[in-house]
Amino acid sequence: MKYVNFCLAAILSLALSSGSVKRDLPSIGYHPGEMIPDIVLTDSEGERLTLHELKGKKVVLNFWASYDAQSRAANVQLYNFLSRNNADVTFLSVSFDENLNVLERTLAMDHLEKISCYLEAEGTASELFKQFRFSNGFKSYLIDEKGVITAMNIDPALLRNLL
Repeated sequence: MKYVNFCLAAILSLALSSGSVKRDLPSIGYHPGEMIPDIVLTDSEGERLTLHELKGKKVVLNFWASYDAQSRAANVQLYNFLSRNNADVTFLSVSFDENLNVLERTLAMDHLEKISCYLEAEGTASELFKQFRFSNGFKSYLIDEKGVITAMNIDPALLRNLL
């Protein structure tokens, strides 16, 4: 009888705990299928751009920082791929470098002086960093003409297949 009670208690416990398991995507940033929020970007000259101004265009939105080698390399690869292969996609590069001089030197070293780069000068303390939850690493997004995220963490090979 002890074993029957134990088994019933174990089954009941499993049944109750299985209902609390989340099956959806983790709530970390934004994911494919969701609308991209209307964020405001500022370039080094102080010019502002709202993301929704680009509705009607495909956009690659890449977040990165000079101190993050992986995101920096992705920035160069995405820019080079798009400039060589697909002129009808707008490339937005958003840096979380707090120092404008560091950003400008990095762009020069990466041969991206003419790139349209936006700066989040507050770095990891910025609202954009918190909103997209980049504490686990930077991301890139492919956004369709309606403002819907179609892919995340993209690279040139994935872009070649999607475009």
